[in-house]
Amino acid sequence: MDIKTAFKRFFRRDKTQAMQSDGDDFLYMDTAGHPSTGLDIQRVYALFSAAEQGDIQAQSDLFTDMEERDGHLFAELSKRKRALLTLPFSVKPPPDATEAEKKVAAEADWWLRQLPGLREMLMDMLDAIGHGFSCTEIQWSQKGALWLPSAFHKRPARAFTMPQTDLNSIRLNRGGADGEPLWDMGWIVHRHKSKSGPVAQSGLFRVLVWTYLFKNLSARDWAQFLNLYGLPFRIGKYDASMTDGERLNLLRGIRMLAREGGGIIPNTAEIQLVSPAAGQSAPFFDMVSWCEKVQSKVILGGTLTSQADGQSSTNALGNVHNEIRHDLLVGDAWMVSETLTQQLLWPVLVMNGRYNPERAPHFEFDTREQVDLERLMNVVIKAQATGFDITAEWVADKSGIPLPQDGQTILKPVTRQLPGDAALSQVMQARLAALSVPQSSPDAVQQQLDAAPQLLAVQATAAAEAMLSPLITQIKAAQTPDEVFELLAASYPSLDDMALRELVGQAVFVADVMGQHHG
Repeated sequence: MDIKTAFKRFFRRDKTQAMQSDGDDFLYMDTAGHPSTGLDIQRVYALFSAAEQGDIQAQSDLFTDMEERDGHLFAELSKRKRALLTLPFSVKPPPDATEAEKKVAAEADWWLRQLPGLREMLMDMLDAIGHGFSCTEIQWSQKGALWLPSAFHKRPARAFTMPQTDLNSIRLNRGGADGEPLWDMGWIVHRHKSKSGPVAQSGLFRVLVWTYLFKNLSARDWAQFLNLYGLPFRIGKYDASMTDGERLNLLRGIRMLAREGGGIIPNTAEIQLVSPAAGQSAPFFDMVSWCEKVQSKVILGGTLTSQADGQSSTNALGNVHNEIRHDLLVGDAWMVSETLTQQLLWPVLVMNGRYNPERAPHFEFDTREQVDLERLMNVVIKAQATGFDITAEWVADKSGIPLPQDGQTILKPVTRQLPGDAALSQVMQARLAALSVPQSSPDAVQQQLDAAPQLLAVQATAAAEAMLSPLITQIKAAQTPDEVFELLAASYPSLDDMALRELVGQAVFVADVMGQHHG
């Protein structure tokens, strides 16, 4: 990043900064060539050879045609692009940040969220998945005391070139041999390496062009098949003595017969109708289906997140393919966040005097998968019960629930009711009180008997906890399984189970009474 040169451009009296392409009205007005028309294998190799020497104009036009003309390719690529737009993002301070560094990160986060067209710019950046790179020109303007981008302008890939001496250097194509270097802090140049090689060879479209070609050839052949399907072949026979004019009339008669169902021919000529061999369209569809499956694999890493064939589309395989797609999403987010950090966030900080190269914040997408909170909390509770120390920061990171900040309202937990008399509901307390009052009504006696098992269960729980509480405390302090076994063996004879025995006796008595009553 050439900061000195950028400062000379930016710090002037004007509150807006000119872009590199200003003043060149014809730079982006060149009409695309649409090389997909009449595309064949030889032409594909010719386009690739030119791109490998730095001339990417025809290759870029072909890639644009592919995305526009192939609905399946567009849909799959759109899924991958739009998946990134659903991710929340933030500006993170450096590790072990001071309060001042956290404040700078918070300010930068606020500035980026207010930029106009940020989401659209992200979508434009992801064109690099197919093309290998994407260039977006930044239009800067001053808002009060701040310099911020006021607009982002996506420039077509065909407007750039690479010098043969450095095929990884992306330059503006103004007609020169090597192009014009791009201005520092004036562009967001996103390179998205889907495969190894120079930038012109690193896009997914270099792989997808073959399935696009074979798929279109099959679709063209299928259309020709449908045009003639079920129709007999019309063969004209002529005598060797017929003149060229008479032969031409015979040909016209054959064409008129095919188009209008009737015609006239010389009496010396003959038209014969021959039924074609039986055919079917399945081979054409099989070829198209194979091409689309390969496209889905190349773009999303699998096929079961796109379409089901009714044979291999099990739920388990679908989940595996979805995990692969999430891996691609994480990789895309990492590459885009790196570009935005270096070519958008840091220039904004530089222009506003907040940039520290050694302690600069960074742009980050939240790519964590959705967590089953109930399952996570169960794991945390069980781990704590065994004496495992878990930090609140770890739980917040895994669950996605942020830690409370100053001034925020904190939810209070509902008061837990402990086992015993305090845990009894008002209905249960009323039933217990009824047990101590003499009742003469058979219904009242039945109510007392019905309430007795619930009371005994609550009291038994309280008695068991009172008996085992000292032992549980000792087990938590144990260091090894052997110590736990020794504690259990040594503590068993001294356990105070008198209260529990009395409750068991009462339970037997209640069961006997209830059995006799219902006898």
